[in-house]
Amino acid sequence: MTIAEKPAAETSFLACIADDMAAVEQVLENEIRSDVKAAYAISGHTLSAGGKRLRPALVVLAARAVSAAFPTRTVHASAAAAELIHMASLIHDDVVDGSEERRGRPTANAAFGNQISVLVGDYLLAKSIYLAAREGNMDVIRVFSQVTVGLSEGEVLQLSSAGDVDTSEETYRLIIEKKTAGFIAGCCEIGAMLAEATDQVREALADYGMKCGLAFQIADDLLDYVGDPRETGKALDGDLREGKITLPLILALRDSDADVRTQLHAMLEDPEALTDIDIKAVHAAIAACNGYARAADAAAELALDAKRALDVVPASVYRDSLIALADYAVNRRR
Repeated sequence: MTIAEKPAAETSFLACIADDMAAVEQVLENEIRSDVKAAYAISGHTLSAGGKRLRPALVVLAARAVSAAFPTRTVHASAAAAELIHMASLIHDDVVDGSEERRGRPTANAAFGNQISVLVGDYLLAKSIYLAAREGNMDVIRVFSQVTVGLSEGEVLQLSSAGDVDTSEETYRLIIEKKTAGFIAGCCEIGAMLAEATDQVREALADYGMKCGLAFQIADDLLDYVGDPRETGKALDGDLREGKITLPLILALRDSDADVRTQLHAMLEDPEALTDIDIKAVHAAIAACNGYARAADAAAELALDAKRALDVVPASVYRDSLIALADYAVNRRR
C-alpha cells in the first residue's frame, strides 16, 4: 500500500492531498509501462517498494499552499516526474553502494543484476524528463535539469570523499545539499511556480525545501548509527562500513582527543575491515563528544529555520502540512 492510497500514522499530515497523491500514483503506474519486459519489471519492482513519496508530495503541497492557481494535470505530472528521478537515483545509488536490501526488500540490482539496473535507472531518468517536457513548461525542465546535475555531482563528491577522515563539515553539507536538499528545494520551487506564486513566496518555499532537506538528510545519517533496523529496513552502521563520513563521525574525528583521533584514523583506513569491536569504539567516540545529540540539534535547528521560511506563505491546511513535514523530517524513525 502506498502513501498515496492511505497515509501511515507518521505521515498523516499528507491526508489533505490524498486525492492528489492517488492521481500522481496513477501517472507513475502509467509512465513506467514499457514493451521491454525487463524495463517494466524493474521499474515496477522499484515503484512497488513504496516509500513515502515525499518529493512528489512537496510539489503538490507547495502548489496547493500558494492558492493562486492549480493546473491539476501539470502539477500531477511534475510530481510524478520528481518521483521518477528519485527512483532512478535510488537504483543507481544501490548499484554504486552494492546494497542488497532497501525498505526490507531486495534492491533492483540484487534481484536483477547491476548492468540492467543501471540501464533501467537511465530509462526512468529519461522518462522523467520526457514527462516534464510533455507538459511544455520550460521552467520545470530547467529546475529538474539542475536537480539531476546536483544529484550526480553529489554522488561523485560523496564517492571521492569516501574514507577521507579529513572530510570537513562544509564538504559534508555540500554533499547533502546536492544529493538531497537541492532536490527537495527544487520540488517546492516547481510547485510554487506552477501555482503562479510571487517571487517572494517561490523563494521562501525553495528556502524551506533546502533547509528541510538538509534536516532530513542529517536525521537520516543519524539513523544509520542509532536507528532500529526493524523500522528503518536497513542494518546499522552501513554508512560507516562503506566509508561514508557523515556528521556524527565528523564531529568525533574533529573534537576527540589526540589519542582517540589516532585510533579512529587507523580503524577507518579500511572501512570494510571494521570489526564489531571497532564499530563499538567508533560509537563510543561519537557518544563521548556528544556527536549524536549535536547532530540531532543541527537537524532540529534547520527544521526550525525551514518552518520560519513559511511565514510569508498564506495560512492554510497545506502550509500546516509543510510545517508538520519539517517536524517529521527530524523526528521520524525510518
